[in-house]
Amino acid sequence: MKKKSISALLLIGIMTFSMETGVFAKGEDILRAVNVGNVVPITKNFEMAEGLDIPQDISFSFVAESMQTDAPKVTINPVTYSQTDKTLDCLKEGKYTLSKSTSISFGEFPHAGVYEYVVKEKLGNLEGVTYSNEEYPLRVYVQNDPSSPNKLSITAIIAIGGTQKTDEVLFTNTYTKNGGLEIVKKTEGAYADQTKPFHFKITFEKSPMSEQTEFQGVIGDQFVSCTAGKPTEFKLCDGQKLIFKDLPVGTRYVVEEIGAVDGYTPSVNVIENAVATVQKKASQDAEGLTSAQEGKSNNLVGENENKVTFTNTYKDVPITGVIMNNLPFIVVIGVAIGAFVALAVIKKQRTSRR
Repeated sequence: MKKKSISALLLIGIMTFSMETGVFAKGEDILRAVNVGNVVPITKNFEMAEGLDIPQDISFSFVAESMQTDAPKVTINPVTYSQTDKTLDCLKEGKYTLSKSTSISFGEFPHAGVYEYVVKEKLGNLEGVTYSNEEYPLRVYVQNDPSSPNKLSITAIIAIGGTQKTDEVLFTNTYTKNGGLEIVKKTEGAYADQTKPFHFKITFEKSPMSEQTEFQGVIGDQFVSCTAGKPTEFKLCDGQKLIFKDLPVGTRYVVEEIGAVDGYTPSVNVIENAVATVQKKASQDAEGLTSAQEGKSNNLVGENENKVTFTNTYKDVPITGVIMNNLPFIVVIGVAIGAFVALAVIKKQRTSRR
């Protein structure tokens, strides 16, 4: 009975080992197979919102910690980004994803066996950058080469992502920063009322790199609270500003002047991320005006200057001694007086003929 039990246990052990070996040998699970060298690829993704510049010569480094004392050293080249890497091809839905690759190179293995490493990113301290905390256990299968004595060859390299095997060693980093926005009101014209309030509304759209949906600005000592997706109304007089100091870069907005004011023709100038993008004027004072570019629905908050200036120009008033608003009534009265005078003249002429 004991012999049968031992035989059964051995059989189960052999079957289990064979199953495990079969799992690790699947083609889709092998990161790098035999005859392709001893190099493992690493993908690095760097994500940032539109409106941000890449920090100068930012670099990411990696390390592979060995689990065996006699495991060979590992070389991993760092990944460096520069401003030229930021192209429109990498921009989607307001977010840049800059993808680069590097690789893990192994030194000379001392003997056959399974070597284990843990690959991770070295943490940095650059402000605004979130470093990846991913860790990838790596198994390197090294066997004696039957075709050549005293020679070793790698049969498979397998990476574990989370609790499962993965065909990609991927590290993702994000870069975020805040910017400001000013909305300025001006009036022009010798007879413009500089105390007159003008009505506006602003609508925000959150940055794709931030979950912030509440934004607070100030007009002097008055707070203006806004929620993404909901228009918020406010008023500005000549010289007043609505200021937002901490908006995530990539946040979008649109400002509209509403409630047309008689005699004041609006115009708007917009600076987005230190670039003048909008300069337009309404054809008449009854028209409303928005800060959005032609063909677009909103404006961008970048890390540099962001400013919207609405100017309302009051029409010139000719100095004639006549108030223009009363002119129609004066004309009617003048016509009536003229008619009365004409009737008097005609009546006098008739009387003189008699």
